[in-house]
Amino acid sequence: MIQPLQWFPKRFSPGDMDASGGDRLLGKTELSRLAVLIRETAQNSWDARRQNGRPIFGVSLRRTDFRLRQDIADLLSEGRIKDLDVLKRRTNFRVLEVYDRGTKGLDGPADLSPAGSGRTARFQDLILKFGVSHNNGTTGGTYGFGKTAAFAFSGVGTVVYWTRCRNPGGEIEDRLIVSAFGESYQDKGIQYTGRHWWGVVSEDGDSVGPMIGTPATELAETLFERGFEEGETGTSILILDPVIADEDDHASTIGEPLDRFNSDPAELEADFARRARHAIRANLWPKMVPAPGETISPMEIELHVNGDPVDLGDSDTGALALWGAGLNAIRAMRSGTEEVSGPQGLPIRVIEITRNRKVIGHLSLVRRVPAMEPYLEFDDLDPSRGDESRLLRIALMRGQAELVVTTVDWVQRDAPAGMDWLAVYKSADDYDEFYAEAEPPAHDNWVTEGSSSESSKIIRHTKTRVRQRITEVIHPELEIVDSAPPGSSLSTGGLSRRLGAILPAAAPQLPGDGMDRPVSRRRAATKAKWNVEADAPRLMHTDSTGRQLQEIRFVVRGDSPFGRIKLGVSLLGDEGLHEPVPPEDLNIVWSPALVADGVDSAQVRTGEVVAVKFLGAPRRALRVELTAGGVDGRS
Repeated sequence: MIQPLQWFPKRFSPGDMDASGGDRLLGKTELSRLAVLIRETAQNSWDARRQNGRPIFGVSLRRTDFRLRQDIADLLSEGRIKDLDVLKRRTNFRVLEVYDRGTKGLDGPADLSPAGSGRTARFQDLILKFGVSHNNGTTGGTYGFGKTAAFAFSGVGTVVYWTRCRNPGGEIEDRLIVSAFGESYQDKGIQYTGRHWWGVVSEDGDSVGPMIGTPATELAETLFERGFEEGETGTSILILDPVIADEDDHASTIGEPLDRFNSDPAELEADFARRARHAIRANLWPKMVPAPGETISPMEIELHVNGDPVDLGDSDTGALALWGAGLNAIRAMRSGTEEVSGPQGLPIRVIEITRNRKVIGHLSLVRRVPAMEPYLEFDDLDPSRGDESRLLRIALMRGQAELVVTTVDWVQRDAPAGMDWLAVYKSADDYDEFYAEAEPPAHDNWVTEGSSSESSKIIRHTKTRVRQRITEVIHPELEIVDSAPPGSSLSTGGLSRRLGAILPAAAPQLPGDGMDRPVSRRRAATKAKWNVEADAPRLMHTDSTGRQLQEIRFVVRGDSPFGRIKLGVSLLGDEGLHEPVPPEDLNIVWSPALVADGVDSAQVRTGEVVAVKFLGAPRRALRVELTAGGVDGRS
């Protein structure tokens, strides 16, 4: 039989907080309790990782047998936990184990003695204190929301902590303690906050500490499923009676809301596995993506239900590959390594977001062609999988922590027909503290209310500039008038003379094909791999400054389903000289293009009629060239 731990209920003293009011003080979040739990515990694990190490983070749900239920009841027999006697008789009483390895564990003093300058106090901060701030931009934030998340996910508000760490003397030791959040109450004329601990009470009865050493190890090994390897450090928490059927999360539950005690166990656990998998993928995907040149991800993440592993997906497939490519494009740019392309081989644009001539973050734009790679039917990270999520295309994260803050819809426009896109914004490391300051306790957004003046300005500027740059690239618009001014129309002959040569350029030649003879400008020679056929130009509008909107219809021919087309426009001068017009001055629009590779080029279907529109300079003859090639740019 397990010996009971000593119970230590917290008496009210001046300045104490009612335990039941902690979550209200910290504020609310739209995230589910499960999502908050996974986000916050993973952040704590990442913050505690060992230098140059790769931490493990795991979540494991399991049913209990009568022995484990009785051991828990015996361990906490001293004190008051609501419904504990009832729960130990329930065969569907479960525990949720959340663990990390390859971390420093909950180190520092095991009591409230001062840690000393420059030393950590993780045990104090997480177990004995409340709302300790870590908002310097390099970590997840505070221990307040992360702490209450674990208790909020317990039906009895109780969590068992087991940590293996190096004590202040440098020796590895095990520590075990139990803590609970409950309702405040009165007993024998004394007011209690509702906070409880089970461990080893000091001789004077004024404080409590963990069980330490071999007794802690032996007790923990009877309660926890995941142990420690030789020399391994880290932390495990055991959440009693996890609320895996969350009424607040019923919208994402398949079918009718489930009950954790009365619903079919297999159905309930399958639903939990689905929601936990999504919470991990949606919030921790940056830790699942290997950096450029690496073969393993920054963090090893595991999910188990009743001992069976749940597949979290491959970083090389589906939308996760797209998000990962966006993140890696920024990683590569900052590290000076080679540029990163998307899964379909399309180049990824990385745009500096500046303020007062200083870079405050980087935006990467990832484009894809749905026709080249169909959407996966059950891809929970795909922003185009359903009406409710299709606009959530921009993932926000801080530079050093590299954890998803949220995914937003700042552009608020659907992707153009025939293409799709998503984006990643990562704050510059030097500005992480300003973005961290703009986060609420749940770290699930960047807000301007309640932030310092500088932080508010940075967030507003970020939103404006990110929206502008994405719109410029993905949704270019022509600024033209609906009708031409009197006398501005031209005859067909006059239009032809003004436009000059509007003909396709010769297609690029394959290396070593031996072709050195002229190729027809109207249609490439039959041995060329790619060619383009173009109709005569058509005047669409003339604006108030005399600039004319022209349209050219054309067809690209080639031996692949998709090709690339490039538009070049030059101003014709004296003696045949011509001056190239910068593509950004032409307001180019391709229709229907699969995706725009840049301002002046696009991918199109071979054999399909496509139109390109652009604004020409007033009263100048133009030379227009259309150049066709392969999607890979090498043919």
